[in-house]
Amino acid sequence: MYTAVKPLSKYLQLKSVRIYDGIFTLHAKVTCALLLAFTFLLSAKQYFGDPLVCISDMKDMDFVNTHCWTMGMFIMDYDDNNLMANRTKLILDDLNKSFYNLKIDNNLLNNHAALKSIRNGKQQERVFLRYYQWVVPVLLLQSFIFYLPAFLWKIWEGGRLKNLCANLDDVLAGTEKTTAHLRKVAKYFARDYKETHLRYFASYIFCEISNFGISIINILLLNVFLDGFWSHYVKALSAVPAYNWDEWNRITTHMFPKIAKCEIFKFGGSGTLESVDNLCLLPLNNLNEKIFLFLWVWFLLMALLAGLKLMYRLAIVFHRGLRFQLLRAKSRFMPFSSLKRALCEFSCGDWFMLMRVSNNMSYELFHQLMKLIHDELCPTSKPITRDADAC
Repeated sequence: MYTAVKPLSKYLQLKSVRIYDGIFTLHAKVTCALLLAFTFLLSAKQYFGDPLVCISDMKDMDFVNTHCWTMGMFIMDYDDNNLMANRTKLILDDLNKSFYNLKIDNNLLNNHAALKSIRNGKQQERVFLRYYQWVVPVLLLQSFIFYLPAFLWKIWEGGRLKNLCANLDDVLAGTEKTTAHLRKVAKYFARDYKETHLRYFASYIFCEISNFGISIINILLLNVFLDGFWSHYVKALSAVPAYNWDEWNRITTHMFPKIAKCEIFKFGGSGTLESVDNLCLLPLNNLNEKIFLFLWVWFLLMALLAGLKLMYRLAIVFHRGLRFQLLRAKSRFMPFSSLKRALCEFSCGDWFMLMRVSNNMSYELFHQLMKLIHDELCPTSKPITRDADAC
């Protein structure tokens, strides 16, 4: 099974220059890799078998399986809490078997091909299942959607961080070579790139907003795709702490039935239209119910993290003191007054660019870089003291 998803491991390898932060990586790369892995697993017959297996009186089973997969199957609607008791009574009356076991598995009862019940004088409504034909395409589409902000950011970023931070992550690099590169980076930040850095920062925030919107949209999409999936699974999860696995199976089986009915119409020898009942197994639904449960929790987590990150960005934009303290924490042991003089002309975009650079080098190198930036911006400043005035 690992061989099916092994190519994705290269996609998750850390790069020498990281252009995404941790939450962005979870959204764009980890979520995309998970969705692609689920797609590969559901498409691999050698691990989970055929997605559909039917039994029928018809001889051509390939035709039966293909017909039921293409035209769709159905189960009976059993939302009523008392429906199980009614169905059991109807089966006993119809079959008239004294040896019938009342403790027959709930999963089979809820999805048995011949089960019918009467509610308010009407026959129980059929619930047709066609979503399973679209599970793999939907997961594949979701992986592309989640990767879209990362793709856009990679284009808009344009390799700027790679040019600034190349080889600075190597602690064994030659001192002269490293110092020469740090001087070039310091000269870059000493120039006026406020508009460029502001566009850089705004583009990144747009991608973070897109991550939050995509998480919410995918939650709503799955709810529509699986016909009220989230509300049903909230009830199912509430049964887990009480170890009520019968309730869990009853609810999840309604969303992902393991047994369904397929009806095929054909013409008999005299030209009369005949109906052939078929019972079909959906073994992949054992995997689907667990995949979508994980995705439910994962999407909620991604939406929560993205929302918190947007609140953090708002605080960063409107609180200059917070930006200064965060950058001070990165440039360890640098005197307060010296750092404040170096940053007095820095805009929010300049700060963001410096923080991106600091994430791609050691604290010692970043401390050295900030000293070089100070020397570039304040070449005639007085010797640094603890109580020196800023700007």
